[in-house]
Amino acid sequence: MLHKLSNNLFVFYSPNLGSNVYVLVGKRIALIDTSLKANAEDLLDALASIGIERKDVDLVLHTHAHADHIGCTSLFERAEKLMHEADAKKLELCDARYTCSNLFSQEEYPKIDSLLKGNETIDIKPFLLQVIHTPGHTAGSVCFYDEKNKLLFSGDTLFENACGRTDLPGGNEQQMVESLHELQYLKFDVLLPGHGLVFKGDQEENLQAVLKTLKEKYY
Repeated sequence: MLHKLSNNLFVFYSPNLGSNVYVLVGKRIALIDTSLKANAEDLLDALASIGIERKDVDLVLHTHAHADHIGCTSLFERAEKLMHEADAKKLELCDARYTCSNLFSQEEYPKIDSLLKGNETIDIKPFLLQVIHTPGHTAGSVCFYDEKNKLLFSGDTLFENACGRTDLPGGNEQQMVESLHELQYLKFDVLLPGHGLVFKGDQEENLQAVLKTLKEKYY
């Protein structure tokens, strides 16, 4: 089932440990992350509920290469698939440890067509997404920031009252702190994380609380 966030934006909440999937409907149709392969049927049914078929998806944007975020990517054969170079290299090598495929019992390594770079923009009118490189959870983690609509698609970098874990291969707590500090300079009203509910509230307060907890834990 898709939950409508606005006229052009929907979210698929996974019924298990799979990631959220965000559906952006503009001049192109884009997905941000694709959840676990086990959720393929539910995701396709959810897309069909708003008239979207597999062939209609133009872009699949990945926040990082963990298995719970890439499981259904290969379903969208016609879509251009994008990921930051640091994670895409690990995916190309079928690195089960880095992608946590071993943890999720899922051997999926979709082909990435284009590499994302920090500060580039992706135009999906009415969305204009800026790519923010936010290493910490993985070396190639990114967020997608829409300044005009004040949206931050944060992957597993930032949640409500939490940040992504840094103890997995490619994780780094110092980089996570630096990435969260960078997010402080962005103006957004809505946090759209890789897991859990969309968070609308005081984003500055949330970020400060997360940074405080992280520093107390590691420093």
